[in-house]
Amino acid sequence: MDWVKLPKRNSTIAFIDTRRGIAMLYRMSLVLCALFFGLSGCRQDYSLSPPADSEKITIMVKLPKELKTETVWVMYRSATCKRISLGASGQRTERDGYHSVYKELERQGQSDIYQVELPKDGGGACRWHLANATFGVVYADPTRFGEYVTAGAGGGVIVIFDYNNSPRGGPDFKVDGDLTIKRDYYPWVKEAFLGGYHKRISLAGEGGIYLKYQALKARTVYFEPILHSAFTVFSTQPKEKKEGNHTAFTYPDGTVVADGRSQPDFLKLQSLRTGRAGDCLSPWTYHKCPDRRPQLLPEWLPVPDKPGFGQYLIVDEWGNKLPTYDYRLVGKDGRINKWKTDAKGLTLPVPESMHPLREVEFP
Repeated sequence: MDWVKLPKRNSTIAFIDTRRGIAMLYRMSLVLCALFFGLSGCRQDYSLSPPADSEKITIMVKLPKELKTETVWVMYRSATCKRISLGASGQRTERDGYHSVYKELERQGQSDIYQVELPKDGGGACRWHLANATFGVVYADPTRFGEYVTAGAGGGVIVIFDYNNSPRGGPDFKVDGDLTIKRDYYPWVKEAFLGGYHKRISLAGEGGIYLKYQALKARTVYFEPILHSAFTVFSTQPKEKKEGNHTAFTYPDGTVVADGRSQPDFLKLQSLRTGRAGDCLSPWTYHKCPDRRPQLLPEWLPVPDKPGFGQYLIVDEWGNKLPTYDYRLVGKDGRINKWKTDAKGLTLPVPESMHPLREVEFP
């Protein structure tokens, strides 16, 4: 045993066992290992190793010619390899570990379809599983809108394949089975002055920058962004931040609106393009539409707890369910079913004896 003699203090000779010091350093190294590596051990293998027979999830994008695909950010999670963190008071917190990989969507021949396959089972010692994928589209050549214009946001999609939130939060929509996404987008040229000048070309769509879906059973994800290039909206940020100053939006018809909103009025853009009233473009205001185009889907959906009865689904021309919508059905036996659809767009239960329907009306 090695001993280090220290100077006398209060007539007492103090000695330190260097072996104890080494042990303390060793314990500190373990703590640092947990902090810096964030998982349950320093020597464990955290790499992905998908089995050859792992089930694949296919992501496909139908790409308009003006746009390009972004790199797909894929996240795997593990309940085996935890991420460990220490709180302000030293308490230990464990969360599922995560591992990110980045993939490129590849063009399929000479088509406009780009796709990538993702192993559902990430394998490895950590037993990784596919958690979520973030992808999207942006303008391929922003300078077509000006020499110093750069690509902005919009046109993003996040698909969540497990019960965890994505890095950008929980889902906006939950779907069963495979996922098909078709959305309208408009070019949005925005000029900003506050915090430094910049000019960007973004995609204005319904919702935020990212559309977030939870699709636990999906094996195919299909995304078709529909770009309406002839309907560009421009926005100009005020040069001075003060009360009453708002970003001004100039729409394709020449109207200028500065009402305090931070992004274009999507329904206004839809209305300008289609020539239809804005109320006709939202399922929640569709009952006020002067040019309604509801339709009753032909499939009769049996009611599980009511043998011999089923329901119909009423949707608008885009397939959106129409809640609290008036309808009138006349069956082959002359019986009438008349009411409003429920919150899911379904009619009241209809007896099988009414089939096939003789008349469908939307008063």
